[in-house]
Amino acid sequence: MKTKRILKQAALPLLLIVMLLATVGGCAAPDEVSPAKEEEEIRRVVEVRAEGLTLHYLRQSSWGEERFSNYLANQAQFRADFKEQFEQELALSHTSASDYSFSFDSATQSTLIGCDIHDAISKTAGKYRARFEWLLNPLGLDFIDDNFKESEKGLSWEGVIKGVPMSVIIELPTIDSFVYEAWEDPIGHCHAHAWWTD
Repeated sequence: MKTKRILKQAALPLLLIVMLLATVGGCAAPDEVSPAKEEEEIRRVVEVRAEGLTLHYLRQSSWGEERFSNYLANQAQFRADFKEQFEQELALSHTSASDYSFSFDSATQSTLIGCDIHDAISKTAGKYRARFEWLLNPLGLDFIDDNFKESEKGLSWEGVIKGVPMSVIIELPTIDSFVYEAWEDPIGHCHAHAWWTD
């Protein structure tokens, strides 16, 4: 009986506290507004072309006006930031990059980044094997699980990643019109690798 009376006496103050918190919560400052979509990356196209033992990487990103203006005004910082992050990602898969090029196109509000990727293609007895985890893992993609389109020219994908429309195009050597099909030999691919012959 005594317990019931204590609970009844405590219920009213608890109810008042809950109501007060709800009222104060409603008057609290709104959460910080995330940047407008137009300030983020609007579209990205990544092309990777195999030539010999080198992969040529090209990335074009379209930006909102304010973000692009900021990059245009701070080009050296943009280059340094990109290289630092990109090279950290490459190091995870024991690959490296060289011969960087950067351009800024005011007409399309886009950045264009190019470089050569090393140590991603190996050749043994006339058979080439290219590793693409350095490209796919940061994007959360997989050649098979994400249904990359297969052709005699390589592999391609279009979709949206973190709200950004993207295209990924992997150009591989055309070998006697063979399509780069999953698990096929001598021309084919798996989840993050592709292979072909001389």
